[in-house]
Parts: sequence; structure tokens; C-alpha cells
Amino acid sequence: MKSFITIISAGTVFAMSLSMSIDVEAHGYISEPKSRSLLCKERVNANCGSIQWEPQSVEGDDRFPGSGPADGTIAAGGLAQFSPLNEQTATRWHKTPFKAGSNVFKWRFTARHVTRDWRYFITKSNWNANQPLTRSSFELSPFCEKSGNNRQPPAEVSHSCNVPSRSGHHIILGVWDVGDTNKSFYQVVDVVFDGQNPNPTPTWRDIGDINPTVDLAPGDSASTRVFDLRGEIPSLSTELVIGSAADGARNTWPRLLAEKNNRLHTELRAGVLSGGVIRPAAGKNDVFTQDSALQRVEISIERSGTPSLSLDVDGVNNRYTVANNAVTIEFAVTTNQRASVQVDLLSSGNQSVASTTADVDGYRNLSLRVNNAQAGAYTLVIKGESANDDFAQKSFSLQLISESSGPQDYDYVFPDNLRQYRAGTKVLAKDDNIYQCKPFPYAGWCTIYSPGANAYEPGVGAHWRDAWIRVSP
Repeated sequence: MKSFITIISAGTVFAMSLSMSIDVEAHGYISEPKSRSLLCKERVNANCGSIQWEPQSVEGDDRFPGSGPADGTIAAGGLAQFSPLNEQTATRWHKTPFKAGSNVFKWRFTARHVTRDWRYFITKSNWNANQPLTRSSFELSPFCEKSGNNRQPPAEVSHSCNVPSRSGHHIILGVWDVGDTNKSFYQVVDVVFDGQNPNPTPTWRDIGDINPTVDLAPGDSASTRVFDLRGEIPSLSTELVIGSAADGARNTWPRLLAEKNNRLHTELRAGVLSGGVIRPAAGKNDVFTQDSALQRVEISIERSGTPSLSLDVDGVNNRYTVANNAVTIEFAVTTNQRASVQVDLLSSGNQSVASTTADVDGYRNLSLRVNNAQAGAYTLVIKGESANDDFAQKSFSLQLISESSGPQDYDYVFPDNLRQYRAGTKVLAKDDNIYQCKPFPYAGWCTIYSPGANAYEPGVGAHWRDAWIRVSP
């Protein structure tokens, strides 16, 4: 039976998605007129480096021009990882047609900081467009200032500003000075006054992503699903059936799906947008449209009969005796397909004290050697991952017992067999002590436990004495 998995949708990130465009450590950018960094994300500006994934993150030292990023690094906010933004020639960057006088600047925030102010600077009339941006490139008095009143702004903010008269290519620098850190966010906007855009591009809208999330097997399929405000439009869907392992490689099938979409549909173009041209490429591809009615594209994967990974573990005991400061934990693992298996023994403080890995295809006996073993409570975690990124996990609570501790008088290692606890039941707890369940009417408390609600856990919970009697040492 085929399993149906929706991998990507515009505005929704599936848990398996490996897209690097997810906003992490996100902040804000100028969305109108579009900043240099935003146009990198939209692939209008090419060869931008990592800023294409996070145009909102140009965060540098505050209070330009008295401090802030050094000359030559202003466009990147002084951040080395965004240094391609500092490249400066008269023809390097896309320019937005612009007019002097009243203009609106819009900021979009993906993490909203308490704000001191926003300030806008413009290059001098005689600036050199073929030199890196320095303080001498700009009029150092802002032509527009807006107070943030030390409050958190909404997700979008608009500022009406009177922009000085200029001619030809210029740069507007927007600085967002936050009030709860000593940082500011820097956005450069490339504009051309009273002229035509020297490097125009079509007004393509990005409405979906084809992300290289998983490898696909022959017989699997990947499809686009296209939606407008009324719902899905099946006639605009594109399905790619994988014919070989090479075609199913995670950096290959997105390109093949983009190419097939472009052959079948004129309303949609899939690929990488650069200089106004959309070309399918290895790895991540975007889906664009110029049709205002189309809203989003989702990508779905159908597997051709490959079952989900199953992982069975046998032979794990409740307790093991430490001998000569070491112990070996032996067990058997069974999988329904080839999988890489990771085994970890975690202490009560969730520190790994021993680990091993193995490839399992069917049935295999495994062992985990624990050196310098200490008595106490542990968790054995066994995880499996198949070639198609299916995942399974089993966890076991166990005790390591000192060789000199002698015979043990208890029924279970807590919390194993929790529902079997009755008045008089003895358990070995995490503190290596033995506890006995109290008689009626208290015995019912002995079975109340979960990792997030452990008030009655023997020796540990805040109210354990309501349910248990400690009988050792």
C-alpha cells in the first residue's frame, strides 16, 4: 500500500523538511522597497552567499555612524558570513526605480525586539558606486528618523519619509536600532532615481519550494499540488515517477520534477531565479507564478510499497551486575529492512556512558560494553534509521547493580510493569533503594506515574511517602 506524505507547503514546514530557508535566529528586513538582502532571497540578486536563506539577520553593532560596522562592511552589518553583500560596483546589484519626495519604507519582522528607533541614510550626490560603502559614501545625518518608543513593534511597520532629490543610482541605508540589546539591523536598498530599471526582471512570485529532503526509490513518485483561494487545481499538478536509483537521489529528483513542470505548464515555472531567468537546478528549486490567482504549491511524496521501518528488541534485562568495574549488555535487534542502529546507555542525568553502532538487516545479536560502570539507574536507547530516512526507537529502564550488593529482594525495577503494583509490591528505585507499596487505602498511589508527573515516584517524587515505605537500606 502506498503511503502519502506531504513534504512541503508554502507557509508550512513539514517536520522532515531540510530547507535551509527556515527562519532561525530571525529578526527583520526592509520589504518595500525591497532591500539587497531580500532580493537575494528572491533570487533576483545572484551569488549572494548565505544571506539568501536569512535576509532578516544582518545584525551588527549599534548606533551608526558613531559606531556600528566598519567601513567596507556596512552592507553586511560587519558580519563575515554575509560579506558578499559588501561587493559594490555600479552594475553588481538589481536596482529599484525610485523618485524623490514622499516615500513609504516597510519593515517586516520575524522576531520583534523592543525598539529604540529607525533611521534612514542616503548616499551623497557624488558618491563612488564602484567603491565599497564607507561612512564617506553617505550623508551622515539621517534624512528620516522614527522613534520606537522602546516598545515592541507589530510584525510589519511602515514609515512615511521625505527622500532628498538625487539622480541615477544611489543607496538608502535603513538602520533599526533595537532597545533590548546593543545591536542594530542594517538593510541597504539599491535604487535608481528618475530612470528605468537598468536590469529589469519579471514579477515572479515564489509560491512553493521543492526541497531535497529524502532519497526516493524506483517506483516512488513526487508531485506538485497547486492551490488557489478556492482549493486545489488538479489540472496544474505535475507527477514525477522515479525510474532509477540515480533519478531518486535527493539532489536529482527536485530538478527532474522542476523540468517536467516547466514542460507541462506555462502558468508555473520551477527552478532557481537569477537575473530574471528561472532554471531548474540540482537541489532546492522554487516554484514561481505570475498568475495572481494562484496561492501556493505543495509537494507530496508517495512511496511504492516500502513499509515503514520496524524495530524489535529482545533480551534486555531489568538489571545487570557490575563485575570488575564493567558490564556487558547483550540483546537482539530485528528490523524489517536494512537500518543503521545506534545504541546508547544514558545515566539518570541523561549523559551517555557507552554507545555503539551497527548495521542490521533482519536479525542480529548486539552487545554494549560498559567500562568504569557505576551502580545506578540507566536508560538503554536503541534507535534505527533506514536508507529512506524512516526512524524507529525503543527505550528500556534498567539498573546496574554492584557486585558486592548481594541478593536483591524486589519484584520490579521501577517503573516496569507499573499496572501490576499492589499493596506489598517491592520495587528497586532510581536511588538504588528498595521500596514497598503501602497497604489499602494508599496502594492506588503506587501506580500513578509518568515522566512528566512523578510526584509519587519512590524516593524521588515530592509525595512518594504517601505511597511507599522504604525497606532498604
